Amino acid sequence: MKNSWNLAALPLTMLMVAMLCGCLERKERIIVNADGSAEIRLIVEGEDENDITQGDRMPQAGGYWLVEKSTRETPEGKQIHRLAAIRQIPAGVDLPSSYAERSEPMEKAYLQFPSEITMEERVDGWYYHFHRTYEPRAYAQVGFLEDAVSEQASAFAAKQDSGQEIGLVEFKGISELLVKVAIGKIEIFARKAFLETCPNTPQDAWLAVHDALEELRKSADYDRLAVLIKNADQQDNSQLMEALADEFDKVTMDTIISTLQTSPYVRDTGAFRNRFSFHKKAYEITQDLGDDRFEVSVLMPGTIVSYNGDTKVNNVVTWTFPGKMLYDRTVELMVTSRVAR
Repeated sequence: MKNSWNLAALPLTMLMVAMLCGCLERKERIIVNADGSAEIRLIVEGEDENDITQGDRMPQAGGYWLVEKSTRETPEGKQIHRLAAIRQIPAGVDLPSSYAERSEPMEKAYLQFPSEITMEERVDGWYYHFHRTYEPRAYAQVGFLEDAVSEQASAFAAKQDSGQEIGLVEFKGISELLVKVAIGKIEIFARKAFLETCPNTPQDAWLAVHDALEELRKSADYDRLAVLIKNADQQDNSQLMEALADEFDKVTMDTIISTLQTSPYVRDTGAFRNRFSFHKKAYEITQDLGDDRFEVSVLMPGTIVSYNGDTKVNNVVTWTFPGKMLYDRTVELMVTSRVAR
């Protein structure tokens, strides 16, 4: 029996999800003291509180961080939600490599930024080195699929705004693209999980999954989809869209699992499910980071002797960069200072 699901609003679901990503202003100031201890001050602001509480993990109250949440109103009447956090790092204690607790099962899915402070004694004084590495966020493979959706959706919206007549053939075309991309994304996460949990498995075991997903894609009634999308109500249906997206994910995963269970080479699908959830979560966080804006300042003891930051004022070096800069690339922050004898 083939799996099926309500594809009627899937394209609308995908378009709405793409519109829900909010922008965060992330400002972090790190104060390095002469004894090697440090203080981290973080301020995160955004118009939607969900952007702070969901997506990339932020410092939580009750642990190592002192956290305060507040709201302010701009002159234009907008509500800005704010999270401020402070953490003291004793000398010799490792700096945090993410804002998630290490005990969290998904800790590695969140933004990773291993950081260290080292001290070095030389003839002319003490040298202090601050180094942080933002680890690359895998994006391009899935992003390529989503870019195709974005381009098509933008052209589609522009044509609608101009008052041009759009026929059912065009609605059917965009429906086919959106469904293909939605399944393609899940297949990418599943493939990663499969390689990690089913090593040395003959490739036809995976190709059976690929074939099952192709059959699932072909089973959609695209003619009906075209009509439904054309006549779709434009009111806010975010809760419905989220429910439909969850239903879509469930049926697609059921198709993958049921196919794997027919393979004599796959005995336990529990580990596969866990790794799939990890890769899906990691990508969702990466996508959310894309329109965030980062500002990191490091105050060093003594005199700055070298750095790779954007600006330096006295003994403070600052880096500013967009979240998209983390896509598929490493970002390093380095600064060295000297305290003379």
